[in-house]
Amino acid sequence: MNRVVIVSASVGAGHDGAARELARRLAEHGHRVDIHDYLDLLPGSMGRALGAAYLRQLLAVPRSWDVLLKVLQRSRLFAKLICLLFSVTSRPLRRVVAGADLVVSTHPLPSQTLSRLRYKGRVTVPVVTYLTDMSVHRLWVAPHVDLHIALHEVAAEQARQLGAKRIVVTGPAVGPAFRPAASNAERLRARQKFGLPAEGRLALVAAGSWGVGDIADTAREIAATGAATPVVLCGQNESLRRELADGIALGWIDDMPTLMRACDIVVQNAGGLSSLEALATGLPVITYRCLAGHGRTNAAALDEAGLVRWIRDENDLARALTTRPTEAALSATCPSVVLDAEMGHREPARRRRRRLALAAASTVAVLWLATVGVSLAVAGGFQSIGPASRRGGAVYVLVAVDSTKPMSKQTIHKLAVAHGAAAVSTTVLRTQPETVRALAKAGVTIVNAADGAPYETGVFTGRGSIGQVATGIAAVTGRSPRLMVSNGELDAVDLGIVAMHRERIIVPAATVHCGAAMGHGMRGVILVESTGDCDLGATLDALAALAHRHSVRQASIEELSA
Repeated sequence: MNRVVIVSASVGAGHDGAARELARRLAEHGHRVDIHDYLDLLPGSMGRALGAAYLRQLLAVPRSWDVLLKVLQRSRLFAKLICLLFSVTSRPLRRVVAGADLVVSTHPLPSQTLSRLRYKGRVTVPVVTYLTDMSVHRLWVAPHVDLHIALHEVAAEQARQLGAKRIVVTGPAVGPAFRPAASNAERLRARQKFGLPAEGRLALVAAGSWGVGDIADTAREIAATGAATPVVLCGQNESLRRELADGIALGWIDDMPTLMRACDIVVQNAGGLSSLEALATGLPVITYRCLAGHGRTNAAALDEAGLVRWIRDENDLARALTTRPTEAALSATCPSVVLDAEMGHREPARRRRRRLALAAASTVAVLWLATVGVSLAVAGGFQSIGPASRRGGAVYVLVAVDSTKPMSKQTIHKLAVAHGAAAVSTTVLRTQPETVRALAKAGVTIVNAADGAPYETGVFTGRGSIGQVATGIAAVTGRSPRLMVSNGELDAVDLGIVAMHRERIIVPAATVHCGAAMGHGMRGVILVESTGDCDLGATLDALAALAHRHSVRQASIEELSA
């Protein structure tokens, strides 16, 4: 037995009616079904206040819905702001759908919230939107919903234009009790049940569960035609029932199928569930004095589909009241059959594990490429001058400047004569700016050493020091460094920062400590680590003597960056 969660919203009766009928059909197929009201998931009393505000808006300023829908259709930003506002229901919605095998929404707001949860992986089962209206506005189409079920190809095309990817057209979710009268005797019994006239044509005026719209004018104009007697469904609007002067006023009706079989035509103003129930009963339906906003858009869509004619002029009303049932047909596909099939689309646990394993492997591969892969690329010469420089017949002296002791003029002169370079770190820039300035003035190439030579990748501090030193050297010497010294252990972020400062990376062929014995055959970039108690001048003399003895040319490191 699969568990299906249906999320509706008690804003009018159409969304809840579709939810109940879908639940009934799915239960007949052996599924366990739970229905939840989206308004109950909103914080505090916000849901009830929202429903009350919607009703007040329809009663006081109905044309504001026209403006709202037009803005909604034209502005994606406005739609996103609405979705963001209602994202406060994400946590309670996750709680009510936990453990479900399928989630169905019959209202646009829960569809949008479920879409966000689906995208983030918080909901892992298929999510279906059942479009209860014939017209489709932007909020109805959520990008990460798995399937949209439409009532007609007209609605499907509107959803398609708004970006819906998978759409299936099915019949409406209307209960089996909505059927044509089997005989005139059954029709007469239905009229007797509600105290309606046994003779004459009856026009059932449906205005939704709230009884909103120009109902009194509609009843008066129907009565004035003489073509039918208006039977007005006032729903929960008791004031309308008391004040209605024309026709027969009825309050809340629990047995709508029987009432519809008692009547000859349905006049509606919203294009909601009542229209579909009337069509299932075999009655002709017309739209007259429709509500602003969704009432108008539904009227246009129903008229385009050939299901319900939209009467815009009072002069056409009399003839419309005697119209025959429409010959246009709705789809015979049962929505519960489509929902059954959608439950089969849930990924097996093995496939989900495979996808997780693939995602983990991909993450490891990306991290490897961004770290070890980058280091190997640098060692191979990408954005760098690597140890391969030792294959030439030259030695390039690079001295890591000591931050604790200024370099003497004699040592600076020796370094310049040896065509040497100086590696400058953040600490050196802060403590020995005059030494850096004197080195540059003597013609010694200044190399970026970030937070210390040779630079090793760091999480935050080291990376920030690459740019700090590059900017600092430019400020002190008037020239930006073109080289940076590193041990080659870099990641993609380091490489990006170095490239941003238009530097190339030097990887020393060897590192020697000041005063230590020199090896034979030294070639390439030699990094000399100096300390305050070391005679750097003597070390430079020893390097020069070694180079002369092995016929190795002392060259400027700038040759490598050319």
